[in-house]
This record gives sequence, C-alpha cells and structure tokens, in this order.
Amino acid sequence: MPRGKAKSTMDVTELLHQDHMKVSELFFQFSKAEDESEKEDLVKQILTELHVHAKVEEEVVYPTVEDEAEEGEELVGEANVEHKMIKYLMAELSQMSGDDEELDAKVTVLCELVKHHVREEEKEMFKKLRESGADLEDLAEQAQERKEELMAEPLPAMSATLEIGEAEEVEEAEQLKALDTKRAPAKKGAAKKKSA
Repeated sequence: MPRGKAKSTMDVTELLHQDHMKVSELFFQFSKAEDESEKEDLVKQILTELHVHAKVEEEVVYPTVEDEAEEGEELVGEANVEHKMIKYLMAELSQMSGDDEELDAKVTVLCELVKHHVREEEKEMFKKLRESGADLEDLAEQAQERKEELMAEPLPAMSATLEIGEAEEVEEAEQLKALDTKRAPAKKGAAKKKSA
C-alpha cells in the first residue's frame, strides 16, 4: 500500500457538518463581542470559513449531488441561489470595519441566511446524498484536500453589486441607454414636424 495520508473514516456529510458547527460558533462569539477589533477579527474568520466551505461544496460536493442523488439538480439549484445571497452579504461585510453602524445587523442577517441554508442542506441534501450510494468517504477526502488548498490562499477580494447580469452585459446596457438618451430628443422633434 502506498504511503500517504491515512484514509478518513469520516463521510463528507460529517465533514460539512463540522464546518457548519464551526461557523455557528463564530456567529455566537460575534454576538457576544463588544470590542470593535474583536468584531472585525471574527467577521474575517466568518468570511474565510464561509468562502472556503462554499467553494468546497460547489466544486466537490454539489456535482456529486446533481449526478447521484434523487432530485439532485433541484437541491443544488436551491443551494446555489442561497449561496449567491450569502455571498452578496459577505461582500458587503468584507468592506466594513468594526465601528460600522450596520455591521451587527448585517452579521445577524448573514447568520440567519446561513442557518436556513444549513437546515435545508443537513435535513434534505445530506439525506439524499447518503441514500445515493455515492462513496462519501472518498468525497470527504476530496473535500478536505480542496479545503486545505483554499485555506492556504488569501481571502479573495469581494464586491457586492445589485446590477443584473455579467459585467459586460451591464456595461453594454448602460451604453445602449446612453445612446437612447441621445436619440430621444431627435425622435420627439421629428414627431412634432410630422404632426405640423
């Protein structure tokens, strides 16, 4: 047998549950924190844990759920929508400091979104994944390996935008809007000449 890491007996649902518990504990610590620098530090930890966890789920776990679990595509579709909402708030929080007036409120809302996501995932997705017959121990090894890679990287810059569509689409829409604005007075003038 080749030397290397010992095979984990933990399955991927247990690994993800541990992540969920860790983030829950960080939210609890934040709720008790009063010092601004402590709050900033906890927010950074929360953002890091959520970023890594979401990437691992999206890259390693969700494809297996889609392929192997009953109603997998539907479960993953809903989970991805929840991830988008969570990431939006994460991006906003990444721009805040410990003395920001909205920090506590946004962390509270993020906590509620994450709690909802965790409940849905552990109650429905994990159950279907266990019933699927997929190799959950192998999936746990893949997830742990990816998690370690991501934890070694710095937290990427995040930006929150309410613009709809990809950056190029938004820019193109703005350019078309600007063109329409320039054309609008000419069209009105032409209409007046016809009616005269």
